[in-house]
Amino acid sequence: MSALSLLAQHRADPCRPLSLDRAGRSYLRPDEAFPAELGALSMTELQVLHSRMCRQLDQEYLTQPQGPHPCTTDRLQDVLGELDARDRA
Repeated sequence: MSALSLLAQHRADPCRPLSLDRAGRSYLRPDEAFPAELGALSMTELQVLHSRMCRQLDQEYLTQPQGPHPCTTDRLQDVLGELDARDRA
C-alpha cells in the first residue's frame, strides 16, 4: 500500500489501525496499528503498549496546539480499561 493510499485511508477513518512500521519508536502514533483485542496481549505487552500510549499523549500535548489526537485518548482509555479489569480479576 502506498503512502498516499494510507493517508487517504487515515483521512477517511482516522481511528482505523494501519499497518505501518513502528521503526523502533517508543511511542504509538494515531496512524499506527493498534491491537484489535487487548485481552489477547500478555501483561508485559499490555504494559509496553500503555507506556507507548502515554509517551504519545505527552508528545501530542507538547507539540499540538489543539491538544491530543482523539484516537490517542480513546486508545489509552481502552488500554487503561484492560489494565483495570486485570487488576480486579
